[in-house]
Amino acid sequence: MEPEIVRVICIGGAAVDRKYRAMEPIQPGTSNPVSSGRSFGGVARNVGENIARLGAGAALISIVGNDENGHAMLDDLKRLGIGTNGMAISERQATAEYVAVLQPDGELALGLANMAVFDELTPALLRRSEAEFASSWLFADCNLPSETLHALVDLARGRSLMLAVDAVSTPKVTRLPRDLTGIGLFFLNLDEARAFLEAPDTAPDAAARALLAQGAERIVLTLGANGLLVADRTGIARIGATQARIVDATGAGDSLIAATLVAMLRGRPLDEAARLGTVAAALTVESPSSVRPDLSLALLETLLPLRAGPVREREPS
Repeated sequence: MEPEIVRVICIGGAAVDRKYRAMEPIQPGTSNPVSSGRSFGGVARNVGENIARLGAGAALISIVGNDENGHAMLDDLKRLGIGTNGMAISERQATAEYVAVLQPDGELALGLANMAVFDELTPALLRRSEAEFASSWLFADCNLPSETLHALVDLARGRSLMLAVDAVSTPKVTRLPRDLTGIGLFFLNLDEARAFLEAPDTAPDAAARALLAQGAERIVLTLGANGLLVADRTGIARIGATQARIVDATGAGDSLIAATLVAMLRGRPLDEAARLGTVAAALTVESPSSVRPDLSLALLETLLPLRAGPVREREPS
């Protein structure tokens, strides 16, 4: 009998987020008045918090500096009920920091990232927690070094683990191995797919088919205002965009990932799970927080019939 899946172990980025929202449209080359705030972020950390708020177990494997920000983040993870046994502390680098400069409507104008500490997220750090992997699903973001991503995909392939991966950005998605076998669920946008495939003009459906052909088991390909598509060996389905009033776009993708994973943990098929994820993303961009504090599975289920976009009929993959 297979072991019971008890939680999702999130592996990758944990950072301090600093947000500066302009009072008026940003003008380059001069001073712009802003409001500001600090919170904890990072893709893996945000996904873990969203998972915890949706009622599933979560743990985080990441690294912070031996500084005020790092210790505060560890305390916050414990407050949220997120497992920290896999966390490491660097004596050489500061805790990662991400600075988002936002337009008045919440759209990102400029992002700045100091992520040098993640170079210390080595395969050896993974091995410290490997005994826990058999009873968990794994989620990783491409903030991890290429060597570590390769080791993780090899591990998932060799031990038949459920591994979900988020591309994060067009430069970082290329850190993944060309053979995607071992990745059970791959989250990325169209630009990231084209960067990985080295095919700048590839259409969404063709990109999804190519990623499946390279070994990924399931794909969630986001298309901005055009919604997203999901793909597996049974076919490709498109899910319409969910309308939202943007307050802050930061963290939308992280909540989409978390809600999709939690829904799949509870037995939902991929297209239904991703549809729930679009509602989580819409609720997140309507909040000033990167992780919406009142997010819950009950809230998503209530709003699903009211907010989610339609699912178009599946096409062969």
